[in-house]
Amino acid sequence: MKMRFAAALFFVAAMLTPVGKVLAGELDRGHDLVKGGQREAAAEFFCRYAQAHPNDKKRTPEALAWCGRILDAKADQFTGEAERKCYWVRGAPRTPKCMKKEAEKLNARFGTGAFRYEHAITYIPYTGVHYRRLLDRFPKSRYAPEADFYLLLHSLIGHPDEVLPRIKAFCKRHPKKGWHRRCQLMWARVNEDIWYIHRKWSWVLYNYQVASEELVVRAEAYRQEALRTYKRLMRDRKSFEGKAASREYAQLKANRDDNMVYSIVADSMPGTLQSWGVVKLPSSAKGTLKPSTESGVALPKARPERRAPQVPQRWK
Repeated sequence: MKMRFAAALFFVAAMLTPVGKVLAGELDRGHDLVKGGQREAAAEFFCRYAQAHPNDKKRTPEALAWCGRILDAKADQFTGEAERKCYWVRGAPRTPKCMKKEAEKLNARFGTGAFRYEHAITYIPYTGVHYRRLLDRFPKSRYAPEADFYLLLHSLIGHPDEVLPRIKAFCKRHPKKGWHRRCQLMWARVNEDIWYIHRKWSWVLYNYQVASEELVVRAEAYRQEALRTYKRLMRDRKSFEGKAASREYAQLKANRDDNMVYSIVADSMPGTLQSWGVVKLPSSAKGTLKPSTESGVALPKARPERRAPQVPQRWK
């Protein structure tokens, strides 16, 4: 009887343990690739795991988050590589069709709809599809606030009366310290954007003349709101948001700006999750991320963080 019971336990353990180890090991392998600086391979691991295990509540939210983090950080590099193949190398086709094909290749690797080609700016941005899936399927996951923040970060284009309420709603949904600080930093930066745009790129007609004085008056309320918010964030000087607030408060107090436009206008550049202090991806062994050479072609370094190249379009 004891022998049968022991044999049964051994059989159950043999059936269950390998599966658990395989599932855990697959995510572990992805994390090892991230630590080793092999981000593209890691993204493929995480994206494929999420696709193969859509109902795994324990691991799939984490896999989706890591997939989104890496692809968000690498969009500039992917665009640079595509531009080289399509326009720079000898014999390149030099057509938008080539860029579209490169976007399709990325989607074949990382999932349908992960990237799209924007012809107006010759850019292949990450669409955030994995974060949308995370938020839709796993709204109670600990990674859900990150997905919510990412989607908010990329929905800041529009009239201030539309954008500012979206930020307020996020702050209300996520009142805890970390996410609330990030929301407050976004609130301050968007108010600063509105001030900057009013001062530099907008105008009104008053008696058939440009009335810049009126805009200065209208803009100042947004500047003051940004200053108040930065000042509150500066109380926690050790946090990412506190350090950013200290720099930006001093600059804004002196009526200066860094020429960064995070929101409101069509040409705005919200930045990556890394630039907002949400995640921190390890670099390669030498401290910098090398360009991909998986295609066998040596490629140029990734672009620096994108900035608005010209006067942005005003909101409609």
